[in-house]
Amino acid sequence: MHAIRGRIEQYKILMQHEQLQPYLAKIERFSKDALYSMLKLEHQIILKPIVGMDFIIVTKHQGMYQIKTKVRVVDMLEEGLYEYIQQIIGARNYIIQSHFHTTLLSKKGYHCLVTVQRRNERWYVTHSSKQNLNIIETVACFRHQVQLQKVAIMAAEQLGPSYTNCESIVIELIFNLAGDIVITDSFLHFSVSKWNQYQSIANFMPQTDLLTTSTFSCYLSWYSLVFLKPCNGQQGKGIIKIHKRGMRNYEIQMGRQKWAIAGIEQVYEHVRKIAPIDENYIIQRGIELATIDNRFMDIRVMTQKVANDWYVTGKVVKVAGPHFFVTNAAQSILTLQQALRQSTVLSKFHGQLENQIDTVCKAASHLLDQSAERNIIGFDIAVTDLGRIWVIEGNYVPDLSFFQTLEDTTMYNTIMNYKLMNRSPKKDG
Repeated sequence: MHAIRGRIEQYKILMQHEQLQPYLAKIERFSKDALYSMLKLEHQIILKPIVGMDFIIVTKHQGMYQIKTKVRVVDMLEEGLYEYIQQIIGARNYIIQSHFHTTLLSKKGYHCLVTVQRRNERWYVTHSSKQNLNIIETVACFRHQVQLQKVAIMAAEQLGPSYTNCESIVIELIFNLAGDIVITDSFLHFSVSKWNQYQSIANFMPQTDLLTTSTFSCYLSWYSLVFLKPCNGQQGKGIIKIHKRGMRNYEIQMGRQKWAIAGIEQVYEHVRKIAPIDENYIIQRGIELATIDNRFMDIRVMTQKVANDWYVTGKVVKVAGPHFFVTNAAQSILTLQQALRQSTVLSKFHGQLENQIDTVCKAASHLLDQSAERNIIGFDIAVTDLGRIWVIEGNYVPDLSFFQTLEDTTMYNTIMNYKLMNRSPKKDG
């Protein structure tokens, strides 16, 4: 069964589970009647697109209404409120929901994102993050962790059969210290999702989390370099680099464009303006890549499976163009040996690097193979000047043209031969 993705359909599927119904925040399709009827009951509501992250928050205060979007905040009277919102959303379909961050049973509510991953047709909690809690509240909320995870698994088990290709689901919950819990959203993550991959191979990747105001503030406090990446982004599109340049000063880069901004809150507001509106993002600790002629490099490593065993079948180094921090549009392709000789990686680490890369990529391949069967993965591997390696991501439909550009076609031929072996009919016995 393959259901339509979107908040309305996912809400309907969850509502079919009797035990989940008390936990679900009611949603309605956006309309004039729905808008004003909900504002009679609530002082704050949130409008969400059927699919995407372009939210609108409407707050009622002393006869006035504040409309907060990604790019502006506007105060206005009730007259013309619906028409103004309709002008913002245009032809897109939206839903309305009570903003439970402030209204959960008249008690302070806390935001929690629980990630549940499917492995061998069972669902397991792989990550849980709470926002904006002080130490006392964190300790007090720890006692509700079991119930929060139980509700998240129940929701994933209900959604899973309708989205058979979905590998991870993030359940957004609001809860209070009394233990009242409400499901406010669910986000489906498929094989291409960087967040889904992180659930399987976190030990090989830089520290990563879902992007929220809380994780943004923490990461910029902890690290001098961070990256923001769309969960489903490809070819380096939408990636944002943030480099700390002083006590409060930050340099933001997207593509070749750069901005200098002071203050974490101001940086976050700028990021919200330049990031694609329909994307979930992750935030990741930045790794200072080794360079060749002041241009960043990373390593594309091919792994392929034959008879349940994984093999490394090729490696090339991609060198970024001038002023770019991603190598997707590589200016040059080199063999690993050629690249190391020209790179800033210290020579004493060269000898052990290839074996380390093989070990990490084969181990990561086995782990990624557990959430869904795969036969080929193209890993992008970061390497530092001190020879430390990290997995950036794995590509399940990897571009083989990098290997075709080499003068020596041995690696390309090996990759194609392994692909042919996977297509061959399997013999019994």
